[in-house]
Amino acid sequence: MRDGTRERAQFTLKVERIRTAIHQLLTEASDYAIADGEKTPLAKTVRTCRQLLKVEPALWLFVTVAGIEPTNNAAEQAIRPAVLWRFSC
Repeated sequence: MRDGTRERAQFTLKVERIRTAIHQLLTEASDYAIADGEKTPLAKTVRTCRQLLKVEPALWLFVTVAGIEPTNNAAEQAIRPAVLWRFSC
């Protein structure tokens, strides 16, 4: 979208299908029955899906709010000097 090859409306429609599919998968996974304190890989996945559903709207802000980058490039660039310094020591 940034380079003008795609309109925001087109982008929003395309992402909406993906968003719906991801929501369905997260919901399906979070519905698995697990015991309190269960430490199996399945239980960990179920808990992760439940946590993602709690913050799901925030995951899609880049679609609904103009100007929000869909990447974490700015954050990675901000910490790059510290990472390079750490490896040089």
